[in-house]
Amino acid sequence: MKKTIKKLISLGLAVSMAAALSACGSSSGPSPTTSETTAAAGSDAAAENTGAKILRVAAVDPQVAYDMQQYTYSLIMKVTDNVVESLLTTQDGGKVVPTLLAKEPELSDDMLTYSFELIDGVKFHNGETLKSSDVKYSLERVVKKQSMGSLLEKVEGYEALADGSANELTGIKVIDDTHFTITLSEVYTPFVSVLSTPYCGIYPAEACEAAGDNWGKTELIGTGPFKFDSYTPGVGVEISKFDGYYGNVPKLDGVSYKFIEDANTQVLEYQKGNIDYVDVETNMYPVYQADPKLKDQMHMFQPIGGYYMTFNVKSVSDPKIRQAISMSINRQAICESIFHGTAKPSSSFIPAGIIGHDDSLEEFAYDPEGAKALLAEAGYANGYDLRLTVNTKYATSIPIATAFQEQAKAAGINVTIEQVDSAAWSDMRKSGGVDAGVGNWYVDYNDPDSMLYPVSDSRTDRSSSFWHNEEFKKLMEAGVQTSDEAERQEIYVKAEHILSREDYAIAPIYNESKCYLLNPKITGLVMDSTFRNFYANADFQQ
Repeated sequence: MKKTIKKLISLGLAVSMAAALSACGSSSGPSPTTSETTAAAGSDAAAENTGAKILRVAAVDPQVAYDMQQYTYSLIMKVTDNVVESLLTTQDGGKVVPTLLAKEPELSDDMLTYSFELIDGVKFHNGETLKSSDVKYSLERVVKKQSMGSLLEKVEGYEALADGSANELTGIKVIDDTHFTITLSEVYTPFVSVLSTPYCGIYPAEACEAAGDNWGKTELIGTGPFKFDSYTPGVGVEISKFDGYYGNVPKLDGVSYKFIEDANTQVLEYQKGNIDYVDVETNMYPVYQADPKLKDQMHMFQPIGGYYMTFNVKSVSDPKIRQAISMSINRQAICESIFHGTAKPSSSFIPAGIIGHDDSLEEFAYDPEGAKALLAEAGYANGYDLRLTVNTKYATSIPIATAFQEQAKAAGINVTIEQVDSAAWSDMRKSGGVDAGVGNWYVDYNDPDSMLYPVSDSRTDRSSSFWHNEEFKKLMEAGVQTSDEAERQEIYVKAEHILSREDYAIAPIYNESKCYLLNPKITGLVMDSTFRNFYANADFQQ
């Protein structure tokens, strides 16, 4: 006897906090999930002269392949969300719904085996029909590429595939072209939500394998509403409407992502009418909010996650030193001077809005004298030298690091800032070359297991952290074995304490709101608090 997974779906959902896409500084605005404005002002779409509806998006070149199974940048996801689809989608408001599936998966009574049925006749952009074998290939590729492979560590056969002793996930069984099962090695209540993440996007097996290292560069094929036309390094990405889409064919003819490295230049191009959508760095929020021509075109959403400082516990091995570094961060000053009220100092790594957040915790205090004392206890009475690495593709990381560099002097911490590009950042994290870094993480689905993913036991050796704590590991395992919300809350509160207030494996800094400018003629653009951007229903007002 099998049962549908409706009850389990509520455990790993994408947003109980509303992703309020309201106009910044305004008491009224669009709905929580779509930006729909009616103002007549704004840039004219260049495509109006040709009759084509092309949405122009300011972007930054990630300098790596557009492949979420290898790289987890939100810069990449802005494109791939519209080209590649997963089996399910997590909607704003918390519901996981079938995307490529004919119906919700069914779950066996022992809660270990999920049965799936694909929609019959779904086409990839190359004309091939989606089959169960493509699903098996794609999920096995997630494990082989390693970056996000541990998402599937509960699937039978994961360890053997991950260590190279096997060439398949034995837990995935293909029954026929539209039916397959996935069996877990142990109960994992958020599993269906895991399958809704962009990392579990489904690729056509033969085409992906044939493309090799060019996948995500010269070729990217999915089942999404838009097809991947080109990626030109330093120039941009072009995607166009897929007329063979099994769902509602997009109203837009295409989306043009234009690489503009400088954030201020992006806004200038928006003001000139050359761009329809641009993310706004929060340190520039007061400037643009004061501009009468821009303030009503500015929108805000609240992502679930935040920025934090990472530590390599091999090179920063003493918890007292890590605590001292955390105490040397003036979070309130960073939020006020850099983010102008659009961010709040963190009190924990697990943010408000998901299970495991402890409302009783106070914000981490700035206490340079206390930090000095801890450093003296650790044998560094004369000061401590710290190399802090930042990825320059995330512009806010640099002012955060610079502010901390100055703040830490009061505690006797001498900070050297190392700026690297995305490719170097990825390589250094994999090789253990980052002593301390400024990072960010946002949930892929509204569950503490997703929020704690970057510090999970199977992940830290791949992110230049190397932190392992047996009690934390056991709590993480217990948290996904139960569906009782109160029990999970207690488990994750304990895990949080170990992570950020006992071992100080990380130092949470702030939780933010994000702003962007949108051409008022654009309707139906969907953005949510997991950083998913969907343009299938976007359109230009006439």
